[in-house]
Amino acid sequence: IGTGHLSLELGGPRQFGDHGPDPDFDRRAIEWISSGDVEGCLAEVTLDSLHTPGNATHGFMDFMLMMGVAGEGVKADYVDSLDLFHTMEAYFTWYPTGAGA
Repeated sequence: IGTGHLSLELGGPRQFGDHGPDPDFDRRAIEWISSGDVEGCLAEVTLDSLHTPGNATHGFMDFMLMMGVAGEGVKADYVDSLDLFHTMEAYFTWYPTGAGA
């Protein structure tokens, strides 16, 4: 079990916007994670680049860790996301033996 977040800014001017600080990053991140696209993620994400979509977006590295544990190209068995007024909530599940587990 793991958790992380997508674009998120705590205590800054973008904290209470209509959506997360960087909806484009959020959409790309959900695609990377749900499809197991580790290489695509690594090609675009660095520790420095994670500060652009918000001051707490570095929590995305938890999702990167989960993708690595699942394996390159392993699709998540369950994916859901909810665009709230200030952040994108995303949920991913990988079952050890697939969705039938």
